[in-house]
Parts: sequence; structure tokens; C-alpha cells
Amino acid sequence: MRWYADDSDIRTIKDLRVPNLILFGGIAVSSENERLLRSAIEEAKSKFGHKRLPIKWNFKDLKKKYSEQNRLEDYEKLLSKMFDLRKAIFDATSKIEYSIIISIVIGHSSDSKILQKLKSDLSRHVFSNSLMRFSQHVKETNPQRAEVILDWPDSANSKPFDIEYACAYNSGETKDGQKYMSGPLESLNFHDSAVYTRMPHCTLMQFSDLILGATREFVQHALDDRKTGHGVKLLNDVAPNFRGFPNHVIGRGININSGAPNKTKQLIANKFNELYINKK
Repeated sequence: MRWYADDSDIRTIKDLRVPNLILFGGIAVSSENERLLRSAIEEAKSKFGHKRLPIKWNFKDLKKKYSEQNRLEDYEKLLSKMFDLRKAIFDATSKIEYSIIISIVIGHSSDSKILQKLKSDLSRHVFSNSLMRFSQHVKETNPQRAEVILDWPDSANSKPFDIEYACAYNSGETKDGQKYMSGPLESLNFHDSAVYTRMPHCTLMQFSDLILGATREFVQHALDDRKTGHGVKLLNDVAPNFRGFPNHVIGRGININSGAPNKTKQLIANKFNELYINKK
């Protein structure tokens, strides 16, 4: 089993110059279903262009890469059809089993300078929170092997993730001493380190990015009804894949750090129930 995970962020405070909310996670999929998932995604992509052309939720971020490869014509075509392409991919994967595991960490400060200094710690914390949930998922499903695949981190700084993974693997606890309910990752047949890839070259990391992007738009909408986008509706197609669906998504599929305001947690929980569980 592999867990393909990436990060994203949001500014929830007006005029804040740096993000104060970080999301981290993606899809957990068995080896057998991984092949089916990749095939389904690439077949859906092939209807809009070459099946190996890279995509992501914020597709405009890839313009430079397409330009470097002299494929701006492909870029413009995909950009004009991005909503349809996302929907086609989600539809194509709807009958394949996988689990969505995402954690959310909210910074305690509204000071941009403090948040900037805390960025590495927040990244480490949100990773450890989501890794705990994946380890519990592995313990429940008992695959032969488990592997964590991460997108190459910003500024090439993998240290926060490497430190947390080593603690989890060797001792079954976070760097701060919080115990994993699953026990050490080594006892669950995890690979002895996290593995890094680059999203433009990895179909399933691109899929995780799409799901994370849609989840980010849902969280924005939950915290502010006026902020709604394509992702809020699109997430409806994959909501049953969140770990713990339907009754225990919050805490299992979407984990929110214990220090987050209760109001924030409740808004996210209420909106998920309203849109994806108790929908009319």
C-alpha cells in the first residue's frame, strides 16, 4: 500500500501576508488498485491530450514547465478544459477503491513574522498528524508493505518530514513525544524512509493534488460561505473515499489539530455533513 501525499495552504485572516492554515495528505491505495487507478486517470487525460501531460489543481503553476518543453499549445488546450478534465478524472476513478487521508493544522498566531518562523514546525506537525492516520489505516487493512510517497518539498527542505518519519518508524512517536496508536511504523512493515517524487512526473501524485485542491476549496467555503469554487461541488464525487465515511470522516479522513479553535472544527464538520452526507 502506498500513500501519495502533498501539501497546500490557506490564509484565513484578512490582510495576513502568509498562510496560517496548512493541509497535508492525499490518497492511500493498495498495490493492485494503484495500477487500476493510474490507468483510469491516464485514460481520462488522453481524451484531452497526451495521457502523460502533467496536471494539478492550480494548473497555471505549470505554464513554465510546458513552455520549457515547447508545449504551450497543449497547455492552453488543457487550461481551457480544466473543469471538464477534473470531472472526467474523478468520474473515471469512481469505482476504484482508495482512501483519502488529510490533516489540517491552523497556526495560533495572526502575526506574519511569527507564522513565517513557525512554517517548518507547522509542516512537521501537519505531516505527523496525517502520518498517524495513515499508520492506523495500515494497521486496520494489514497490507504486506506500506510506503509513504511525498511530493518534493518547497525549497528542497525535506528535514521536517525526514525527522518525523524517523521518529515514527523507530519509536512509534512524534518528535515531540506523542505516541502513535499504531505503534512503530517498522512493526507495520513500512518502508524505512519516506520516498520523494516530483508531481509533474507522477500520475497518482497529480491525482492527490487534485483531491487536496478540492478539499482546500471546501475548507475555505466551510470557514466562509462566500468563498465557493469548482472544488466544493467536485468533492462530492470523491467524498465517500474519505477514511471514516460517512460517520467518522472528521478525525479519521480529515484530521484537524487539537489546538484549532472549536468553532473552526465545528464549521468544517457541519459543512461536510451538510454537503456530502446529509445532502438533499
